[in-house]
Amino acid sequence: MRVQNSASRAIVDYFNSPAWNAPQESDLLAVILRELMEAGQPATNKAVIARVIQRLEAEGDARRLQNYRQLLARLMETGPQE
Repeated sequence: MRVQNSASRAIVDYFNSPAWNAPQESDLLAVILRELMEAGQPATNKAVIARVIQRLEAEGDARRLQNYRQLLARLMETGPQE
């Protein structure tokens, strides 16, 4: 049990440290697309934008908020592709 607790603690410490960077726009987009596919939803521009907006409303981290805003701006620039 001690090894598991120390490993868990190390992981938590890493993600709470300044060394950890929030995923960039392309990584965020990949995560959102994967979630949509796993949920059996179409990966349309509208669905992706809706998911980004949901995350914007729930996110508390300033860096991630900025990444979601940038991703949303890029999605809006590309226009509808449906």
